[in-house]
Amino acid sequence: MSGPGGRYAQNTSVPVERSRVEVEQVLAKYGATHFGTMTKPDGATIVFEFKGRQIQLAVPMPPKTDKAFTHKGWRARTAQAKDKLWEAEYRRRWRVLVITVKAMLEAVDSKLLTFDEAFLAHIVVPGTAKTIGGEIVPRLDAIYAGQLALLSENPR
Repeated sequence: MSGPGGRYAQNTSVPVERSRVEVEQVLAKYGATHFGTMTKPDGATIVFEFKGRQIQLAVPMPPKTDKAFTHKGWRARTAQAKDKLWEAEYRRRWRVLVITVKAMLEAVDSKLLTFDEAFLAHIVVPGTAKTIGGEIVPRLDAIYAGQLALLSENPR
């Protein structure tokens, strides 16, 4: 989904490392601690802690074999062109993460949302590596269809 002017940060030249540092600086400004970044072939994940909550935010990437990178119409791109497009998309997605984190934290700071409301889907369930969103989002269709209850009748 892209807006009328194209995708946000579509032509960015900002290196991923600079965006990662900027995210950490923004998080620190608002009081987050214990930062980390994990990279893998299909993207990256940043983790941090805020007032006792552990948070995971993903920067997912389609595989380099995705047609958006390998072809222009019916014509195959060169390996160099494919890599250049993939790297540009990776930079763009990191810029999207920067603006997303800034907006979420500003909403919390301005008291439009609580931290838990803004970051609920990204809060790590204690004792697991799973996020609340990772547990609930795959079940939303079943919940809306009445096939699954989100909340138990007798909370502890």
